[in-house]
Amino acid sequence: MPWPVVALVVVTVANYVWQVPYYLHFYGRFGTSPGGLTVPLLLTFLWFLLATVLLVTRRRGGVPVMASFLVVEALFYLVHNLSGAAGRDLPAGDVVLLVASLLGYVNTVAAVFFLGWLFVTRRQSRSGDRRTISSR
Repeated sequence: MPWPVVALVVVTVANYVWQVPYYLHFYGRFGTSPGGLTVPLLLTFLWFLLATVLLVTRRRGGVPVMASFLVVEALFYLVHNLSGAAGRDLPAGDVVLLVASLLGYVNTVAAVFFLGWLFVTRRQSRSGDRRTISSR
């Protein structure tokens, strides 16, 4: 597996895993729950898992499924930060929120970087395919 794929999997899984202590810290201790957030979280995680499996096994649809996930993830964090959260969600006194926020920033950068890597890699493989076809 190429290192960009490994890096993306590590930061994305870390972000999803950290949602558990984040949830418990902000909602579990009060016995309240943000209605309906669990379902989108699970669905997007399944979306990411499907994209990763398709991409790693070089199955049809791997690149577009991963690209669609990454675009949605990057847009989610862009909207989140433009809504006024940028920088304000980095409190030194709340480690759980700090880690969640840092993971969000890292995931935003990773999504943009990986989209670029997918584009370049796919473009290179396509130009290589053309050379192979035309040289026959």
